Amino acid sequence: MAWELVGRVPNPWGRVPVTGGGQSVTPKVAEYMARIAERATRRDCSSKRHHYVPQSYMRAWSSDGKRVRVLDTRNGIDGLRGIRDTCVRENFYQMKDGGNSHHQAEAMLAVIDDETARLLRVLRDWTPGEDFDFEDFMSLAVVLAFQRNRTPQIRRYLEAIDDWQRQRANQQMPTLTSTGFVSSLFGSALTAADEHSTRQLELWDDPRGRFITCDQPVQITSDSPDALPDMISGKYLMWPISPTRLLVLSQEINGEKVTHRIIGDAEVKRVRGVFIKGAESAIIALPGDGNLPAGKRPKRPQLRVDCTPVDVKARKCRIRLAWGYGKETLDHACQPLCAMRSQ
Repeated sequence: MAWELVGRVPNPWGRVPVTGGGQSVTPKVAEYMARIAERATRRDCSSKRHHYVPQSYMRAWSSDGKRVRVLDTRNGIDGLRGIRDTCVRENFYQMKDGGNSHHQAEAMLAVIDDETARLLRVLRDWTPGEDFDFEDFMSLAVVLAFQRNRTPQIRRYLEAIDDWQRQRANQQMPTLTSTGFVSSLFGSALTAADEHSTRQLELWDDPRGRFITCDQPVQITSDSPDALPDMISGKYLMWPISPTRLLVLSQEINGEKVTHRIIGDAEVKRVRGVFIKGAESAIIALPGDGNLPAGKRPKRPQLRVDCTPVDVKARKCRIRLAWGYGKETLDHACQPLCAMRSQ
Protein backbone atom coordinates (compact mmCIF):
# COMPACT_ATOMS: atom_id res chain seq x y z
CA MET A 1 0.00 0.00 0.00
CA ALA A 2 1.41 3.37 -1.03
CA TRP A 3 1.70 6.31 1.35
CA GLU A 4 -0.58 9.27 0.68
CA LEU A 5 -0.08 12.84 1.93
CA VAL A 6 -3.34 13.93 3.55
CA GLY A 7 -2.28 17.25 5.06
CA ARG A 8 0.48 19.55 6.27
CA VAL A 9 0.84 21.03 9.75
CA PRO A 10 3.67 23.33 10.91
CA ASN A 11 6.03 21.90 13.52
CA PRO A 12 5.87 24.40 16.43
CA TRP A 13 8.94 22.93 18.13
CA GLY A 14 11.39 23.50 15.29
CA ARG A 15 12.83 20.06 16.06
CA VAL A 16 11.64 16.52 15.43
CA PRO A 17 9.87 15.43 18.66
CA VAL A 18 10.96 11.78 18.69
CA THR A 19 13.85 9.96 20.32
CA GLY A 20 13.99 6.98 17.97
CA GLY A 21 13.42 4.65 20.91
CA GLY A 22 16.04 6.47 22.97
CA GLN A 23 18.71 6.98 20.30
CA SER A 24 18.41 10.78 20.45
CA VAL A 25 17.15 12.13 23.78
CA THR A 26 17.20 15.70 25.01
CA PRO A 27 19.82 16.75 27.59
CA LYS A 28 17.25 16.84 30.40
CA VAL A 29 16.04 13.30 29.72
CA ALA A 30 19.62 12.07 29.28
CA GLU A 31 20.57 13.58 32.66
CA TYR A 32 17.92 11.85 34.72
CA MET A 33 18.11 8.58 32.77
CA ALA A 34 21.83 8.56 33.67
CA ARG A 35 20.88 9.01 37.33
CA ILE A 36 18.48 6.08 37.02
CA ALA A 37 21.23 3.94 35.50
CA GLU A 38 23.57 4.88 38.34
CA ARG A 39 21.00 3.99 40.99
CA ALA A 40 20.41 0.64 39.26
CA THR A 41 23.97 -0.36 40.20
CA ARG A 42 23.40 0.18 43.92
CA ARG A 43 21.66 -1.97 46.50
CA ASP A 44 20.88 0.71 49.08
CA CYS A 45 17.08 1.02 48.91
CA SER A 46 15.33 -0.67 51.82
CA SER A 47 11.77 0.60 51.28
CA LYS A 48 9.31 -2.27 50.78
CA ARG A 49 6.27 -0.01 50.30
CA HIS A 50 6.17 0.95 46.65
CA HIS A 51 3.90 3.72 45.36
CA TYR A 52 2.79 3.20 41.78
CA VAL A 53 1.14 6.65 41.67
CA PRO A 54 3.40 9.42 43.06
CA GLN A 55 2.33 11.05 46.30
CA SER A 56 3.12 14.50 44.89
CA TYR A 57 0.55 13.85 42.17
CA MET A 58 -2.25 12.78 44.54
CA ARG A 59 -1.81 15.82 46.81
CA ALA A 60 -3.65 17.97 44.27
CA TRP A 61 -6.87 16.28 45.50
CA SER A 62 -5.97 16.66 49.20
CA SER A 63 -7.28 19.44 51.44
CA ASP A 64 -4.59 18.97 54.09
CA GLY A 65 -1.66 17.52 52.11
CA LYS A 66 -1.86 14.29 54.12
CA ARG A 67 -5.13 12.58 53.22
CA VAL A 68 -7.13 12.10 50.06
CA ARG A 69 -10.67 10.90 49.42
CA VAL A 70 -10.73 7.38 47.95
CA LEU A 71 -13.67 5.33 46.70
CA ASP A 72 -12.62 1.67 46.87
CA THR A 73 -14.42 0.05 43.94
CA ARG A 74 -13.89 -3.45 45.36
CA ASN A 75 -16.07 -2.91 48.44
CA GLY A 76 -17.78 0.45 47.90
CA ILE A 77 -16.12 2.09 50.92
CA ASP A 78 -15.77 5.86 50.38
CA GLY A 79 -13.68 7.96 52.75
CA LEU A 80 -10.44 9.72 53.54
CA ARG A 81 -7.21 7.74 53.38
CA GLY A 82 -3.63 8.71 54.10
CA ILE A 83 -1.73 9.52 50.91
CA ARG A 84 1.10 7.32 52.17
CA ASP A 85 -1.39 4.42 52.18
CA THR A 86 -2.94 5.12 48.77
CA CYS A 87 -1.84 3.51 45.49
CA VAL A 88 0.90 1.56 47.26
CA ARG A 89 1.79 -2.14 47.48
CA GLU A 90 4.45 -3.98 49.39
CA ASN A 91 7.27 -5.40 47.28
CA PHE A 92 5.48 -4.46 44.05
CA TYR A 93 8.77 -3.60 42.28
CA GLN A 94 10.90 -6.15 44.11
CA MET A 95 13.59 -7.66 41.89
CA LYS A 96 15.91 -10.62 42.16
CA ASP A 97 19.59 -10.53 41.31
CA GLY A 98 21.63 -13.72 41.68
CA GLY A 99 19.02 -15.19 44.01
CA ASN A 100 18.93 -12.11 46.25
CA SER A 101 15.90 -9.82 46.41
CA HIS A 102 16.23 -6.04 46.39
CA HIS A 103 14.10 -2.90 46.10
CA GLN A 104 16.35 -0.75 43.95
CA ALA A 105 13.61 -0.16 41.37
CA GLU A 106 11.86 2.02 43.96
CA ALA A 107 14.95 4.25 44.13
CA MET A 108 15.12 4.35 40.33
CA LEU A 109 11.46 5.34 40.06
CA ALA A 110 12.06 8.05 42.69
CA VAL A 111 14.05 9.88 39.99
CA ILE A 112 10.99 9.77 37.74
CA ASP A 113 8.79 10.88 40.63
CA ASP A 114 11.01 13.93 41.22
CA GLU A 115 10.79 14.88 37.54
CA THR A 116 7.04 14.29 37.63
CA ALA A 117 6.69 16.69 40.57
CA ARG A 118 8.71 19.35 38.70
CA LEU A 119 6.62 18.99 35.53
CA LEU A 120 3.38 19.09 37.50
CA ARG A 121 4.38 22.47 38.92
CA VAL A 122 5.10 23.75 35.42
CA LEU A 123 1.87 22.38 33.95
CA ARG A 124 -0.38 23.50 36.80
CA ASP A 125 1.07 27.03 36.70
CA TRP A 126 0.96 27.36 32.89
CA THR A 127 -1.37 30.09 31.63
CA PRO A 128 -2.72 30.61 28.09
CA GLY A 129 -0.28 32.54 25.93
CA GLU A 130 2.81 31.27 27.76
CA ASP A 131 5.51 29.42 25.87
CA PHE A 132 6.22 25.76 26.58
CA ASP A 133 9.75 24.43 26.51
CA PHE A 134 10.69 21.62 24.11
CA GLU A 135 12.80 19.94 26.82
CA ASP A 136 9.77 19.86 29.14
CA PHE A 137 7.56 18.44 26.38
CA MET A 138 9.98 15.60 25.64
CA SER A 139 10.43 14.89 29.35
CA LEU A 140 6.65 14.85 29.77
CA ALA A 141 6.42 12.13 27.13
CA VAL A 142 8.84 9.97 29.14
CA VAL A 143 7.14 10.63 32.48
CA LEU A 144 3.78 9.65 30.99
CA ALA A 145 5.28 6.43 29.63
CA PHE A 146 6.38 5.44 33.12
CA GLN A 147 3.11 6.45 34.78
CA ARG A 148 0.98 4.70 32.17
CA ASN A 149 2.86 1.41 32.44
CA ARG A 150 3.95 1.10 36.10
CA THR A 151 0.61 0.19 37.68
CA PRO A 152 -1.00 -3.07 38.88
CA GLN A 153 -3.58 -2.75 36.10
CA ILE A 154 -0.92 -2.86 33.40
CA ARG A 155 0.83 -5.75 35.10
CA ARG A 156 -2.46 -7.66 35.19
CA TYR A 157 -3.02 -6.80 31.52
CA LEU A 158 0.43 -8.14 30.56
CA GLU A 159 -0.23 -11.30 32.57
CA ALA A 160 -3.51 -11.78 30.69
CA ILE A 161 -1.69 -11.48 27.35
CA ASP A 162 0.81 -14.12 28.45
CA ASP A 163 -1.98 -16.43 29.63
CA TRP A 164 -3.84 -16.02 26.34
CA GLN A 165 -0.73 -16.78 24.31
CA ARG A 166 -0.09 -19.91 26.36
CA GLN A 167 -3.66 -21.21 26.23
CA ARG A 168 -4.80 -20.22 22.74
CA ALA A 169 -1.59 -19.87 20.75
CA ASN A 170 0.33 -22.70 22.42
CA GLN A 171 3.33 -20.43 22.92
CA GLN A 172 5.88 -21.06 25.65
CA MET A 173 5.53 -17.90 27.72
CA PRO A 174 7.35 -17.63 31.06
CA THR A 175 5.38 -16.43 34.06
CA LEU A 176 5.63 -12.65 34.42
CA THR A 177 7.55 -11.95 37.62
CA SER A 178 8.05 -8.57 39.27
CA THR A 179 11.63 -8.64 37.93
CA GLY A 180 10.32 -9.15 34.39
CA PHE A 181 7.69 -6.46 34.86
CA VAL A 182 10.22 -3.87 36.06
CA SER A 183 12.67 -4.76 33.29
CA SER A 184 9.92 -4.34 30.70
CA LEU A 185 8.87 -1.02 32.26
CA PHE A 186 12.32 0.55 32.00
CA GLY A 187 13.21 -1.15 28.71
CA SER A 188 10.11 0.13 26.90
CA ALA A 189 9.85 3.65 28.36
CA LEU A 190 11.61 5.62 25.62
CA THR A 191 9.86 3.75 22.81
CA ALA A 192 6.53 4.41 24.51
CA ALA A 193 7.51 8.07 24.93
CA ASP A 194 7.73 8.43 21.14
CA GLU A 195 4.05 7.47 20.94
CA HIS A 196 3.32 10.43 23.21
CA SER A 197 5.61 13.10 21.76
CA THR A 198 4.06 12.73 18.28
CA ARG A 199 0.68 13.88 19.62
CA GLN A 200 -0.76 17.34 20.26
CA LEU A 201 -0.38 18.70 23.80
CA GLU A 202 -3.65 20.13 25.13
CA LEU A 203 -4.63 21.49 28.55
CA TRP A 204 -8.33 21.37 29.36
CA ASP A 205 -9.61 23.43 32.29
CA ASP A 206 -12.75 23.05 34.39
CA PRO A 207 -13.05 26.17 36.56
CA ARG A 208 -15.47 24.29 38.85
CA GLY A 209 -12.79 21.73 39.79
CA ARG A 210 -14.69 18.52 38.94
CA PHE A 211 -11.89 16.40 37.48
CA ILE A 212 -11.22 13.15 39.31
CA THR A 213 -8.44 10.61 38.95
CA CYS A 214 -7.82 6.96 39.83
CA ASP A 215 -5.16 4.33 40.42
CA GLN A 216 -4.62 4.11 36.64
CA PRO A 217 -4.27 7.88 36.17
CA VAL A 218 -3.27 7.83 32.49
CA GLN A 219 -6.14 6.67 30.29
CA ILE A 220 -6.50 6.17 26.53
CA THR A 221 -9.88 6.95 25.07
CA SER A 222 -11.73 7.61 21.84
CA ASP A 223 -14.73 9.57 20.60
CA SER A 224 -16.89 6.47 20.14
CA PRO A 225 -18.06 4.36 23.10
CA ASP A 226 -17.86 1.30 20.83
CA ALA A 227 -14.21 1.85 19.83
CA LEU A 228 -11.54 -0.15 21.64
CA PRO A 229 -8.91 2.24 23.06
CA ASP A 230 -5.27 1.70 22.14
CA MET A 231 -2.39 4.00 21.26
CA ILE A 232 -2.93 3.57 17.51
CA SER A 233 -6.63 4.40 17.32
CA GLY A 234 -7.27 6.11 20.66
CA LYS A 235 -8.03 9.77 20.01
CA TYR A 236 -7.01 11.04 23.43
CA LEU A 237 -4.51 10.15 26.12
CA MET A 238 -5.74 11.78 29.34
CA TRP A 239 -3.97 12.58 32.61
CA PRO A 240 -5.79 14.73 35.22
CA ILE A 241 -3.17 16.87 36.92
CA SER A 242 -5.49 18.67 39.33
CA PRO A 243 -9.24 19.01 39.97
CA THR A 244 -9.27 21.99 37.59
CA ARG A 245 -6.85 20.86 34.84
CA LEU A 246 -6.63 17.84 32.56
CA LEU A 247 -3.60 17.13 30.38
CA VAL A 248 -4.51 15.63 27.01
CA LEU A 249 -2.37 14.25 24.20
CA SER A 250 -4.54 14.31 21.11
CA GLN A 251 -4.26 12.91 17.61
CA GLU A 252 -5.49 16.25 16.24
CA ILE A 253 -2.19 17.97 15.45
CA ASN A 254 -2.75 21.69 14.85
CA GLY A 255 0.68 23.33 14.79
CA GLU A 256 0.49 24.80 18.31
CA LYS A 257 2.77 23.92 21.19
CA VAL A 258 -0.15 23.88 23.62
CA THR A 259 -3.86 24.01 22.85
CA HIS A 260 -5.91 25.39 25.74
CA ARG A 261 -9.61 24.68 26.25
CA ILE A 262 -12.20 25.47 28.90
CA ILE A 263 -14.70 22.63 28.82
CA GLY A 264 -18.34 22.49 29.84
CA ASP A 265 -20.59 20.14 31.78
CA ALA A 266 -21.03 17.49 29.08
CA GLU A 267 -17.29 17.11 28.44
CA VAL A 268 -16.47 17.06 32.16
CA LYS A 269 -19.02 14.27 32.59
CA ARG A 270 -17.41 12.26 29.78
CA VAL A 271 -13.93 12.73 31.26
CA ARG A 272 -15.12 11.65 34.72
CA GLY A 273 -16.68 8.57 33.14
CA VAL A 274 -13.35 7.58 31.61
CA PHE A 275 -11.62 7.48 35.00
CA ILE A 276 -14.54 5.84 36.79
CA LYS A 277 -14.64 3.10 34.16
CA GLY A 278 -10.86 2.78 33.93
CA ALA A 279 -10.09 2.52 37.65
CA GLU A 280 -8.46 -0.65 38.93
CA SER A 281 -9.68 -0.41 42.52
CA ALA A 282 -9.52 3.26 43.62
CA ILE A 283 -11.20 6.46 42.43
CA ILE A 284 -9.73 9.67 43.88
CA ALA A 285 -11.81 12.85 44.17
CA LEU A 286 -12.18 16.03 46.18
CA PRO A 287 -13.82 15.57 49.60
CA GLY A 288 -16.91 17.55 48.58
CA ASP A 289 -17.54 15.73 45.28
CA GLY A 290 -21.15 14.52 45.45
CA ASN A 291 -21.33 12.73 42.11
CA LEU A 292 -19.25 9.60 42.59
CA PRO A 293 -20.91 6.23 41.96
CA ALA A 294 -22.10 4.38 45.05
CA GLY A 295 -21.26 0.80 45.92
CA LYS A 296 -18.98 -1.77 44.32
CA ARG A 297 -18.11 -1.67 40.62
CA PRO A 298 -17.59 -5.26 39.43
CA LYS A 299 -16.51 -4.42 35.87
CA ARG A 300 -12.99 -3.19 35.21
CA PRO A 301 -10.60 -3.09 32.23
CA GLN A 302 -9.73 -6.51 30.84
CA LEU A 303 -7.79 -7.85 27.88
CA ARG A 304 -9.87 -8.02 24.70
CA VAL A 305 -8.66 -10.02 21.71
CA ASP A 306 -10.07 -9.53 18.22
CA CYS A 307 -8.98 -10.61 14.77
CA THR A 308 -9.53 -9.24 11.27
CA PRO A 309 -9.25 -11.47 8.16
CA VAL A 310 -6.22 -10.66 6.03
CA ASP A 311 -6.35 -13.55 3.55
CA VAL A 312 -9.45 -15.74 3.79
CA LYS A 313 -8.14 -18.43 1.42
CA ALA A 314 -4.88 -18.79 3.34
CA ARG A 315 -6.81 -18.64 6.64
CA LYS A 316 -4.80 -15.69 7.87
CA CYS A 317 -6.00 -13.01 10.23
CA ARG A 318 -4.49 -10.12 12.14
CA ILE A 319 -4.67 -10.33 15.93
CA ARG A 320 -5.44 -7.17 17.89
CA LEU A 321 -4.97 -6.82 21.65
CA ALA A 322 -6.89 -3.97 23.31
CA TRP A 323 -8.90 -3.04 26.39
CA GLY A 324 -12.29 -4.57 27.01
CA TYR A 325 -14.49 -4.48 30.09
CA GLY A 326 -15.80 -7.46 32.01
CA LYS A 327 -14.72 -10.07 34.55
CA GLU A 328 -12.18 -11.92 32.42
CA THR A 329 -10.38 -11.85 29.07
CA LEU A 330 -12.81 -11.18 26.21
CA ASP A 331 -11.65 -13.55 23.48
CA HIS A 332 -13.26 -12.66 20.15
CA ALA A 333 -10.54 -14.18 18.01
CA CYS A 334 -11.36 -16.84 15.46
CA GLN A 335 -11.68 -20.55 16.13
CA PRO A 336 -9.30 -22.18 15.40
CA LEU A 337 -6.70 -19.48 15.77
CA CYS A 338 -5.77 -19.31 12.10
CA ALA A 339 -3.40 -16.37 12.57
CA MET A 340 -1.07 -18.72 14.41
CA ARG A 341 -1.18 -21.55 11.85
CA SER A 342 2.14 -22.59 10.41
CA GLN A 343 2.52 -22.11 6.67
